[in-house]
Amino acid sequence: MKIKITIAIVVFFNLTIKAQELNIKINGGPSGILYDSSIGEGKLKFGGGIGVGYTYFFSKNWGISTGIDVMYNQNSFELNDGNTINSYEVDDQTSAFEYRVTPSKYKEEQHFIAASIPLLIQYRTAFASNTQWYLGFGGKILFPGKQTVKASANQLQLSGYYPDLNLVIDDLPSHGFGQLTNWKDETKTSLDPTFLLSAETGLTFKIKEKTQLYTGIYLDYGLTNLAKETPDLNIVAYDPNGINNTQANGTIGNKRIVQDTRYLSAGIQIKLGFSLAKEKSQPAEPKTETVVQTQVAAPVQETPPTQQKIVETAPVKTELTTEERNYIEKKPLAFQEVGNTSVTPELASRLDEIAKILNANQDTDLNITGYTCDIGTKERNLEIGMQRAQAVADYLKNKGIQSNRMHLFSKGESEPLVPNNPAENKPLNRRVSLILIDAK
Repeated sequence: MKIKITIAIVVFFNLTIKAQELNIKINGGPSGILYDSSIGEGKLKFGGGIGVGYTYFFSKNWGISTGIDVMYNQNSFELNDGNTINSYEVDDQTSAFEYRVTPSKYKEEQHFIAASIPLLIQYRTAFASNTQWYLGFGGKILFPGKQTVKASANQLQLSGYYPDLNLVIDDLPSHGFGQLTNWKDETKTSLDPTFLLSAETGLTFKIKEKTQLYTGIYLDYGLTNLAKETPDLNIVAYDPNGINNTQANGTIGNKRIVQDTRYLSAGIQIKLGFSLAKEKSQPAEPKTETVVQTQVAAPVQETPPTQQKIVETAPVKTELTTEERNYIEKKPLAFQEVGNTSVTPELASRLDEIAKILNANQDTDLNITGYTCDIGTKERNLEIGMQRAQAVADYLKNKGIQSNRMHLFSKGESEPLVPNNPAENKPLNRRVSLILIDAK
């Protein structure tokens, strides 16, 4: 049932939403089973994993992510000396007896591979120029493979107690009772799926236009036991035919040895995020048509052939329409996050249209002025204002606008668009204004 629900969730997201960011990740740290035992001690060892996923951002700061992760996990477990593990068996004469195993320096090396499907809520916000802080929290469903157990002991004392006869047999190797030294064996044990609480946090760095580097830490903790209960199973199997082939059963399922088995994984994580979101473009056809109509609708005068040659060699000069001027000048470009100096997808859509207008009007220059709110020092705000103006100029340059047509300025916090109090006004002052300069 758990598997069906998980598959349904994954299919639902693949059919109903379009990923805005694809990511691949690697992580590493202590990873395995957190044991609670009254007669032994388990230790986590280093593990690691890889994963692929995608995140759908339904707002500027919030998103939801899923995918699939594969983890390698490993543990050790040691039994305290002086303990005897009991179980009830039947010998080759069909007599019931109490099977007693007394180990010395008993130890298990364990490892298993698990796959998990996460479902996390993601939050991110600007931390500095080209840097963001991110937080993810939610849950995962963990599907563990079989655990490989390599068991060893300096000594195993195998005994049988027959309560009807009040008899203990501890030296009859041909019937499965006796002493083994330097014993080793390997087995596999089954584990149950479990739900995990999951969290991750860190910083992202913009390394390309649509590529983010995530660095941070993560934590996964299991809510239910991983072990399948085997309360009547001893740590080794009874063999009525002798002791030389004594096989390991493992300790994880025996509730008298291990009372609790929770999954735990924590460590550092690195991800690469590749943005798949397409930039939203505003309808530009009406503006393009206006420019074309201005050129085509110009009255053609019948002139002598010599005059027509002069017109053909003269440069074509177009003039900005009122609609185009208003589109560029009336509304500032919003940089609402504190310290943000990067062109957002929303700004990119508008700058694409502005670039089209400027490319069609080569005789028009542009004053680009950056502003900030009053958070920070005046000197720092002047720097941020200039960085914002430079970011806009760099974007337009990539769209074909010559650098000598753009003139950059910074006013910092000195000319707010609205009062900085109340605090809700501050984002409106983090902006870049564009002013057209017509050639004389």
